[in-house]
Amino acid sequence: MKQSELETGSIYSEEEERVLGPWQKVRQSVLTPIAAVLSWLGISPDMLSYTSVILGIAFCLLAHIDFMFAFWFLVASVICDGLDGVEARLTRNNTARGSFTDMFCDQAVVAFTVAGMAWKGSIHPVLAILFVYTYTAITIFLMLHQMLRISSRWIVRPSRMILYIAIGLYFIFRVDLLNPLLWVDLFAFPILVISFRRLRRAL
Repeated sequence: MKQSELETGSIYSEEEERVLGPWQKVRQSVLTPIAAVLSWLGISPDMLSYTSVILGIAFCLLAHIDFMFAFWFLVASVICDGLDGVEARLTRNNTARGSFTDMFCDQAVVAFTVAGMAWKGSIHPVLAILFVYTYTAITIFLMLHQMLRISSRWIVRPSRMILYIAIGLYFIFRVDLLNPLLWVDLFAFPILVISFRRLRRAL
């Protein structure tokens, strides 16, 4: 387990770090000017995280009423989510406490997003429940892996960003990949079991 994973607030697994680490560096480089302005304005990373949740709730409540209007709330939520970590690293405020806040807010936005699409009738309710449960459980387990210094090799979460992209494709091109995507994400259940067994053996 890398020391920086806990101290810098990262909750990536070992496999996720290999894939998402380079992307995080690109995002840091591109979004740093915007994050610097937000910091100068007194907008903290935590404020961005909480704002992303409020926008996610707005999406959930509006998706079945006016999906076009709701979609832009989701876009704004994803932007806030992308900026909070960038600002935290820029201001050297990327702590475990900030990571925990970010993790909680990410889970909330995922849950509200999926709930909104299920309420709209675009996602089967059972698939929605299973996806949210699996994503949240694996994320919590990853935090425990880091706290207990247990290998997170092969522990990979279903991608929330792919979910957001699928919603974007549905909105822009009317290409509906949501239910098939959530069916594929059910293959994360064996990963959840592997993580559970590793954690259980360590206790």
